[in-house]
Amino acid sequence: MIGLDKKQALVERICKSKTFSNAPTSIALLQYLAKATFNEVDLKESIIELEFFGAKETTNKSNPKVRVNVYNLRKKLNQYYEEEGKDDAYQLIIDKGQYLIRFEKVSNPGMVDRYIKTPAAIPYFVAAFILVIMILSHIPASKPHIWKPFLKDKSSTLYIGDVFGMIGKTTTGNFGWTRDYSINNTNDYYRLIEEQPHLKKKLLPPPYTYTTQMGVFAAKNLQAFFSKYESNFGVRFTSKTSIDEIKSGNAIYVGPIKNDNPFIRFFNEGNEYFHLQDSILHLSNHPTVKDTSFLFPFRVSNEELAIVSGISGPNNTRQLLFFSNHDIGVSSTFQFFTNMDSAKAFTKKHLNGYDNFTAIFKAKGLNRTDTDMEIIEVIPF
Repeated sequence: MIGLDKKQALVERICKSKTFSNAPTSIALLQYLAKATFNEVDLKESIIELEFFGAKETTNKSNPKVRVNVYNLRKKLNQYYEEEGKDDAYQLIIDKGQYLIRFEKVSNPGMVDRYIKTPAAIPYFVAAFILVIMILSHIPASKPHIWKPFLKDKSSTLYIGDVFGMIGKTTTGNFGWTRDYSINNTNDYYRLIEEQPHLKKKLLPPPYTYTTQMGVFAAKNLQAFFSKYESNFGVRFTSKTSIDEIKSGNAIYVGPIKNDNPFIRFFNEGNEYFHLQDSILHLSNHPTVKDTSFLFPFRVSNEELAIVSGISGPNNTRQLLFFSNHDIGVSSTFQFFTNMDSAKAFTKKHLNGYDNFTAIFKAKGLNRTDTDMEIIEVIPF
C-alpha cells in the first residue's frame, strides 16, 4: 500500500507537470481535494462550493461550477496519465460522483511480453548501437569546458526566474494582478491563506506569472547553442519548480536576484568566497582579493552589474547561474557564454584548471538587447 509521503509526492509531481502547467484552477482544486482526502474530511459539493470557491452561502440546488471544475480536473488527470504519467506505478483517481481521491496501483501486463521478445530484438539493438556510435562520431569533440556537463550525461533544464503575483484588489481599488515580494510561488500563497484565512476571499491564485525578455533571449540562444552538439534541454519557471526537481539534473538559471528563489541558496552553498543576501553580493576571506561588496540592483545610464557562477550542485549535478535584476545583465553575459570562442577564451584566461567560478560583470546596453560588458572580477575555486 502506498504511504502518505508517496501520495503527497505524487500530487506534487502532477501539479508540477507540463500537463498542469497552464491550469492553475485545476492545480489548486487538486491540492484542496488531496488535503481533504489525507485529513479524512467528508467532502460534499456544498462544502467545496463554500470553502474552495468562496460562495457567500450555499443553496439547495446543485452548483454546476463545482461539477464542471471537478470534471475538468478529471480530464486533466486522464491527459497526464496518457502522456507524462503513463509509466507511473500509481494513478490518482477521482471517481465519478465522488470528490475524495483514491490511489490505484497500475498493472502492466505488456511488460512480460516485452521481456520474452527481447532476445529476438538483439540484432536490432546492435544495429541501433552502431548507428548511434556513427552519429556521435560526427558531433564536434571540442566543447567549451564550462558547458561540458550540460551537453552530456544528466538532463539539463533552463530555469527562468519569473515574477509571482496574485489576483485581488489593487491599490487603485480595482481588481487585478498584485505583487508581494514575500509570496513567490504557489506554496507561499497557500501558506499565506492558512496563516491569514480572511484573505481567502480577497486574493486568488494567479492564472499566470510575469517574466522579462531575458528569459526568451536565453531560451533562444541556448537552443541555438545546444543544437550545435545535438543536445536538448527542458525549460521551467522557478515559481512552478520544486527543490527536488532542481536537484534531479543539471540546472541553468537566468533571472533576477530580488525574488526569493532556491538558486540564491544554491549559490551561497556552492560558493566559498561569495555570499548573496538582500540584493548585496559580499566577497570575503579570499587569500589574495580584498573584501568588497557589490550592490544590486545597480543600474546607471543603461548599465548594471551581473553575476555568472558555475558551481557544483546536489547529487553530482552542475549549476550555471546568471543573475541580474534587468534584461541587460543576463542578456549580455548569456550571449558571451553561449559564444564558443568567448567561452573558451574565458576558461583559458580566468579558470586556471578550476571547475567552479564566480564572475562579476558590468553590462551596458541601450535597448536591453544591444549589449556590451566588461569583466569586473573573476574568482575561480
